[in-house]
Amino acid sequence: MRTWTSLLVFSGLLLACDNGSTNDGESAGIEPTTTSRGTSSSTGTTTMTNPETGSFSSTSTVTTDPGAEDDGEDPPEPPITFDIGVTPDFGEFDDGCNAVDFLFVIDNSGSMFGAQTNLLANFPAFIDGIQATLVDVDSFHVGVTTSDEYAGNLLDPRECSQLGALVTSTAGGDSSDAVCTPFAEGFPYITEQDDLSTSFQCAAQVGTSGAAGERPMNALEAAIGPDLNAEGACNEGFIRDNALLVVVVITDEADGPGDPDLVSSTGDPASWYQSVLDAKGGIAENAAALVLTNYVDGPCPPGGFGSDDGVNLVNFAGLFGENGFVAGICEPDYGPSFTQATAVIEQACENFIPPG
Repeated sequence: MRTWTSLLVFSGLLLACDNGSTNDGESAGIEPTTTSRGTSSSTGTTTMTNPETGSFSSTSTVTTDPGAEDDGEDPPEPPITFDIGVTPDFGEFDDGCNAVDFLFVIDNSGSMFGAQTNLLANFPAFIDGIQATLVDVDSFHVGVTTSDEYAGNLLDPRECSQLGALVTSTAGGDSSDAVCTPFAEGFPYITEQDDLSTSFQCAAQVGTSGAAGERPMNALEAAIGPDLNAEGACNEGFIRDNALLVVVVITDEADGPGDPDLVSSTGDPASWYQSVLDAKGGIAENAAALVLTNYVDGPCPPGGFGSDDGVNLVNFAGLFGENGFVAGICEPDYGPSFTQATAVIEQACENFIPPG
């Protein structure tokens, strides 16, 4: 992170030192601004040049008292003026990856008990690893959504049960069966002010009573889209322009084109990827994807849990390049996969491009 604060402070010291001393009869001091009845002020501008972004200026005001008694001395000359543009906003010079938005899309159909249990067991180590690795990140948003219009959210007074709405309460078989909110900051998502592991354990244990026709990728699109993130909407404030977006999809569904189920996500890997790009203002470097699914020669046994070919999901992750990662949903322990995913997220954070 680069700022010009040091340069401004150093220059201010040069102007302030020997205040009142003269150079060829001219005052080099800049007096602080005062406001009182019977005073007047004059304004001067100090110029500094930023070699990378152009010129900027800072303005100082000198105050005089017209009612002061004339001591016979000449009035002070006006301060030296330099013309350099606008006063810098130091916040604009803060760059890099210091915020991350995590969206977990969790299949809540009847076959997902084992995968959800695996996720819950490994999340604490995963988020601890993220926090230890991304040392410059001080703000996290963590949201959970499901592969259908989640009925558990009906327990929440907001009744956000539409596809893509973030989970705030759970219900149904194998769920935590709890109202997980209010989260610490009053949002429908978890932040660094929460106990991340405890809050996630509640929201992510979505259970296995969901629809058999899963639509995880359409849920992802809706969760990060403008409608649900608008003011007053169910996911308001979740997606931030200045944050790295990490989507984590966990499903045993083939999903998309060629899915043998009667209902699956519309679109294809390219359109799903474009939805993520749209959420990040078209900056591909500012998004990463972790997909836990089945794939050719993966760990899922033929004909059993997770045996649907998740080629569409694999192809979706592949569009992220080095920011994409695929792991087997049938792995007995997600810990090693999450460790590898942490390295991918770290690289994505290093390549983050501040918007604007």
